[in-house]
Amino acid sequence: MQEPPTMPAMDKSLFEGASHMDRDDLKKLEVVNCEDAVAEALRGFNWSGQAAGCIILQLSPDNNTAASGQFATRGRISKEDYKWEAAKIWPTAEAGLLLTIQVPDAGIFTFSEGGLCSDYVDMENIKHCVTSTGRGAGLLLQANYKEKGLGAFCLRLVCHILRASTRNGVTLGFSVLLFPGTSEEVLGTSEWAKSPSWPGLRVTEGEMLLLPTPTSPWRCPVLPLLQTGMPWAADPTTPPADELREKIAAIMATSEPAESCKTRKALMGKWERYSNNPDDFTPKRAPLTWPKPTITRNQG
Repeated sequence: MQEPPTMPAMDKSLFEGASHMDRDDLKKLEVVNCEDAVAEALRGFNWSGQAAGCIILQLSPDNNTAASGQFATRGRISKEDYKWEAAKIWPTAEAGLLLTIQVPDAGIFTFSEGGLCSDYVDMENIKHCVTSTGRGAGLLLQANYKEKGLGAFCLRLVCHILRASTRNGVTLGFSVLLFPGTSEEVLGTSEWAKSPSWPGLRVTEGEMLLLPTPTSPWRCPVLPLLQTGMPWAADPTTPPADELREKIAAIMATSEPAESCKTRKALMGKWERYSNNPDDFTPKRAPLTWPKPTITRNQG
């Protein structure tokens, strides 16, 4: 694998301010799970429902340490349906078949690897349909996919740091990619298939905010949602602020843009090249990188 280029760090002014987060902000960060509670917490910070990213830190049973952390996405990616001629994804597909995919909410993606690149999501968990065009047009039942020459597909969401400012906070670029085959098949193509830069077919791309943004600066441009080990009740207990910033930085340091291809032919060519010559693979780098936090261990 070739070494990626070094990219500039974000503006240091984004990491100035008080050592600890605002108390009123803190009280709104507790989540009881990583599911419905996440969207509810974001709405407490005036989230509009558009696609957004956030960081969830899981605290120890006594809430004094951050046991682990993960990135998460929520909100509407697009109102559009995405359509392809099936034969452009699966060469064996009969002519006149059209694949339509709906990606209604970023919450369908999970990020178990600890970075800003989601797991592969198999077609069974994606709203989609295949229709025939021309004479006798209609919906093709999934049970008939194989006899019509159709295979499997999976999707993945890849985010990276696009830009940041003291006024608007951190903006992430994102790409939704389609991969011919099941998640297991794609992961089996190469040792680099888990990399955010592993090529796929572009479904859509855009921007999303990293939320929640702090009411007042606390040496970090984003607030983490906190899955507590013990309910706070009226008295929030958290790990030292430095520890929280370290966990956030570890996740955001994985920022790496996706590589997309327009055609299956181009995609298969790159897969074959990287599979046969792993040293040719080069992870991409975002326009900005998240700096390592300044540690002051005298904090309580």
